[in-house]
Amino acid sequence: MRHAPSDRDLAFQASFESCEFSPAEFDHKAHVRLAYVYLCSHGTDTAQKLMQLSLLRFLKHNGVDPMKYHETLTRAWILAIR
Repeated sequence: MRHAPSDRDLAFQASFESCEFSPAEFDHKAHVRLAYVYLCSHGTDTAQKLMQLSLLRFLKHNGVDPMKYHETLTRAWILAIR
């Protein structure tokens, strides 16, 4: 079965990637949603790379230590959501 992101999902993705999304709202559900949106349009490896780049950019933009990013957990969630 092929999944497709909704218009709202794509707006969420754009908001996150442009760092307009509120850090206070970037909870577990938002992490999962972003991974889902990437997986709808990309293979596992590309989705993981996009997730990594987006998360690191978001952290930097919001002045959060990049050590907060965890590669193994990101990979695990991408695989679980896939």
